[in-house]
Order: sequence, then structure tokens, then C-alpha cells
Amino acid sequence: MASSSEANATVSQYLDDERFHQTFRLPSGASRATEFKVTYADFGHRNNEHVLLFCGPLLGSRYLLTTKDKLAQENGIRVICPDRPGFGGTTSDVPLSDRVRVWLDIVETLLKHLAIRYVSVVGYSGGSIYAMNVVFHLRHLLHPVRPYVALLTPWVHPSHSGVSALKIAGLLPNGLVGSYDRLLQVVGNMGSAFQFSNILSGLVPSLSQVTAPLDQGVDPDAVALEESLSSELFRRITNEDVSGISQDSLLLLKRDAYPGCWGTWKDYDTLVPLLAEAERKRRTVDSDIVPPLKVHVFFAESDGMIGTKSAPAWLNHCWRPEQRGDLIDYYSETIPKTSHNNILDLRYGVMNQIFQEMTNW
Repeated sequence: MASSSEANATVSQYLDDERFHQTFRLPSGASRATEFKVTYADFGHRNNEHVLLFCGPLLGSRYLLTTKDKLAQENGIRVICPDRPGFGGTTSDVPLSDRVRVWLDIVETLLKHLAIRYVSVVGYSGGSIYAMNVVFHLRHLLHPVRPYVALLTPWVHPSHSGVSALKIAGLLPNGLVGSYDRLLQVVGNMGSAFQFSNILSGLVPSLSQVTAPLDQGVDPDAVALEESLSSELFRRITNEDVSGISQDSLLLLKRDAYPGCWGTWKDYDTLVPLLAEAERKRRTVDSDIVPPLKVHVFFAESDGMIGTKSAPAWLNHCWRPEQRGDLIDYYSETIPKTSHNNILDLRYGVMNQIFQEMTNW
């Protein structure tokens, strides 16, 4: 049996991998007076044919999918995880009203820098807002033969989810909501491990007691490695810049003081018809057959952030056939035994399913 020091060395060696600590600089230009630094992770199978762009949750970090490196390699998937403004080493001085625009600039410029033409998009929790802006505004970056987006426990505003804890958070002064990053760093320095997306619900500490069996085909050694990395992952994330969590908290709450912070589409009930119209126009302009845009949503069986009734029902209704048309394939499912915070854990097989869907078309 490995000693504690040997185990810690293994964890550090894994997370020190240079592929998880890449840096890119957006040049100055009309939209910025100076260079803009972006940190990102680039791992998995080294190819440009099957590439996943990951839009992380409220505590968005390039680290969050690094435990899926082996699985990505086995499935022939390259994974790109950029840090949003105010996370990791990415420049933090971006006003809330400009966060979506800057994210789109980061994505398009970084993929061009990496010579990546097409991606599949995955948005997790609050990252679903950023993911859908990529789909809507940068549709040309989705693969022309297998355009695919997956949303995991996608953020639904409290006005639709009815989750009381978030309704309370929605009434908090902007100044208090905007100070979550300082609280998070204090907690991180104390050495406590928190489930990543519980921040808006009050930063309630939780050391998960994992009892769910492994999904069929899941590698138990990979699961054991992932679970051994969790505490160190949280420590490293909170030891870097997390100031962006304050701005993203305000963005997700969509205060009246910040109109349009989600982008031009405002919410899913207005986004879906806009996407449908855009897909129709693509079919009209492109003489080749344009395959349907595939949208796959994964809900958790237990979800303290958006609930398990009103939010999924409302979101599914937004994507009903008469809204999405016949050029968008929409499918949602609930993953047994999962919560909002652990749905991406390897033991539940969701990432394996996403990787397979990216390559099996």
C-alpha cells in the first residue's frame, strides 16, 4: 500500500501536467487596449477531428475535467477547457455586462490559435449560459456533420425553478452576492472541500459519502484516481484567482441592473425559436444537407440548485417540437443516483456517454 507521502506525490505529479497549464494571449485591438491573458487546459487525444469545448460551472476552472484525461484519450477526444475571466490566470478585469462577449472572443481566438476548426460544446450548470452563447453566436464552430451540444444540470433562473434558497439569494444586495470570491478563498485556505456548485446556495460544506455503484463499463481505477484528486483540485482552484465567481453569480441571477448580461437571447424560451430560425437559414443558404443540431440535456436525480420538477419541466417545454422545429434534435434524461454537483463524476458514466455521442454519428 502506498504511503501518504507517495499518494500526495502522485496527485501533485498528475495535476502538474503542463497540458493543464497552458497560456495564450489575445492581442490588443479595437475591442481591447492591451493584451488579454487566457489560461486553459488542452488534453486528451491529440487530434482536431473530435474536440470538446468545455464551459465550466459557477466555479469555472480549467481543472474540472482534467480527471477525464484517460477516458478522453480512450475515446479519441481532445478536450479544451479555458478559464473564464477572473479564474486561474485569465485576466479578471471584465465588467459583468461584457463577460459573454469576452468569452466568445476567447473561444473563437483560442480555437483559431490551436488550428481547431470544429468543436462539440458541453456546458455544466452555470456554464450552460456560456455554452449556448457559443452555439448561438459561433454556430460555424460546431462540426458541420455532427453538430452537438450537451448541457449538464443546466442553470435555470429561480423565477422558473422555484428553488427557495436561490430565491433568497436573488434578493441579496449586489454587493453581498459580489463578494463570494473572498469567502470562497477563505474557505479554501481553511482546507475544507466543498461541492463546486453549492456556492449560491450558501457555501454549505459537503464531503460526499459516495455509495453509488459504478456505471456499466466504468474503469474503477480511473474512478479511484479521480476521487483521490478531489481535495487537491479544490485547493489548487481556490489558491488561484476566483474573483470571477462574484461576477458570474450576478450574471446567473440576471439582476434588473444588468439587462442583457446573458446575451441577446435573454432566456431559453426566447433562445430556442431563434436557434430554430438560424438552423432554417443555414439549410436555405447551404446547398449541402445540413444535419440537425443535436442538443442533449442531462438532469440530476437530486438537485439543490435548480430542483428536479419545475426547472426540468420548464426547460423541456422550451425545447418542445413546435419551438425547436425539425432541424434541432432535443433529448433530455435524468441520471440515477446523481446530484447537481457529482453528475460529472466518472462513476456515473455521463462523460463516457458524451464522448461516445461525439464520435458515433
